[in-house]
Amino acid sequence: MKNAKFANNREAGQTLILGVIAILILLLATLFIYDLSSVIKTKVRSQTAVDAAALAAANWQVESLNLIGEMNLVKACTVLVSDIIPFGDDSPEGITFSSELLTEMQARVSFVGPVIGLGAAQQAAKNNRMISNSHYTMVVNEHIEHLMDDDYYGEDIGIPQEIEGYSWRSPYIDMVYAVNIEGGGIAVAPNTEFAGLPDIDPSWLMDLTLYDAIAAEYWCHDTLIWLLKSYSFDGKWWDLEILSDFADFSEESEYLPLYTEFSDIGDMETFSDAYSYLQEIASERTMIVSDEYDTDEPEDTDGINSPLPYVKWCLYESSWWTGAPSADWTDGSYLRSGLKDEYAYGGAVAKMTSEIDIDYQSSSYSVHSLASEKLITKGATTQITSTSSALAKPLGSFGEGLPPYLSGMVLPVFTMSRLIPISMQDPSGMYDPFNSRLYDLYEFLQWLDTVDDIDNPGSSPPDGGAYFLYCLQLLNSETWRSKGYNRNYVDTGSYPTTPYDPGSNPTGAGWLQMGYIYQYDGEYPIAIIETNEDTCDDWYGSGSGPRDGPSQLH
Repeated sequence: MKNAKFANNREAGQTLILGVIAILILLLATLFIYDLSSVIKTKVRSQTAVDAAALAAANWQVESLNLIGEMNLVKACTVLVSDIIPFGDDSPEGITFSSELLTEMQARVSFVGPVIGLGAAQQAAKNNRMISNSHYTMVVNEHIEHLMDDDYYGEDIGIPQEIEGYSWRSPYIDMVYAVNIEGGGIAVAPNTEFAGLPDIDPSWLMDLTLYDAIAAEYWCHDTLIWLLKSYSFDGKWWDLEILSDFADFSEESEYLPLYTEFSDIGDMETFSDAYSYLQEIASERTMIVSDEYDTDEPEDTDGINSPLPYVKWCLYESSWWTGAPSADWTDGSYLRSGLKDEYAYGGAVAKMTSEIDIDYQSSSYSVHSLASEKLITKGATTQITSTSSALAKPLGSFGEGLPPYLSGMVLPVFTMSRLIPISMQDPSGMYDPFNSRLYDLYEFLQWLDTVDDIDNPGSSPPDGGAYFLYCLQLLNSETWRSKGYNRNYVDTGSYPTTPYDPGSNPTGAGWLQMGYIYQYDGEYPIAIIETNEDTCDDWYGSGSGPRDGPSQLH
């Protein structure tokens, strides 16, 4: 009886311990579920917002292209003489005056339409509960400041201050300012064609994927392989040059550009190429396409002096002819079947991107032993960034199912916009200033340019730069590089039994040099048939190379 009582006392409190453990597990599980719910909810909200924004912007591209096309049609038809001031004047002077008015209006539309689309995209995103992004807003504000600076957009550096008679600069600044400042900031980042971040020489220093490959020791990254095998890491190998070129201006809106340009006066070849398309569209509007003759020629059919030698046409710029989406998207594999030929063209697109920081609660809690003073402690709340993007495209074709650019000149054939996978026609260049990581990298490289010793720089890198410094310090270490590719590797003619080790095997093979497929003599490998590097371009479901598929759908 006494022993039974002692046993009960010894077991007292064990249920309490199990209960505490269960409560801790439930607490952490609840926090994880809360975090998961927050991530999913935020991702759905941001994806919905960028989808709506991209479609809103692309719809304005549709309207802009159609309006420009209508004015091309007017130029090609007799209404240029009969319905536009000076009425009935088919003299060269009268026709030139009327044509120049229409050309100036086309130039205006190429600025105004896309910027209105930029504003519509921001409103669509904000209607879906997206808030302004401080980085995006800052980038657009910097662009406005550059637009006002002659060193960036002045006539002395080759930027025309009038485009087809339209003094674009002041109203363009006012429109962008209204969207950015008066509109409450930029919530989703658009695709742009302004200079953005200056070029860096060597360009691989601005490659974000290289830094991620270094951090992950992904030895199959193409640039990393080249650096490990061939690059000289002597002296200040990170020396760089910042190349500023401010004379890059598309002569239309740099936000959501339409990719149009103007022909020379009297471009009869363009008219001839578009003649059949003009006839089809004009007949639907009960309009008459002008002939090439004047009233003194027997072939004249419209009874007026031909306006054609005195007009300019607004054309599709060369980017429309790229065939994007490329043939890789029309081969019937993966998610590419069913793409209509008439929609396989480049040109205008609207891409929108969002970034939202999400507080991640569960990772900030730590569980300790039951004997500790505090079973669970809370550290600083961490954040993860949710990035969403969408691409929408103006779509249109001629009745025969042909792409619109075949007409040469822009014509009013666009009927809709649709969301498409980003990889089909991603307009973002390498130096995208709206990419906050890329912007941080650029500021880091500006700081790095002042550093003489990368391992002991003497000052801290700017915000967001510590990660890039860490990666370049790894790259600066011959020991680290040799883990991937050992330039001191001694090939004995047989397979390497052990990988490189700075102490025990300094002439051993790096990962890229190690065998992947061996030749065997019985049960013993005697030679290497294929190295790990040989597999970097393979993808058989388990190889180390990249998959042959789209890099990004959203």
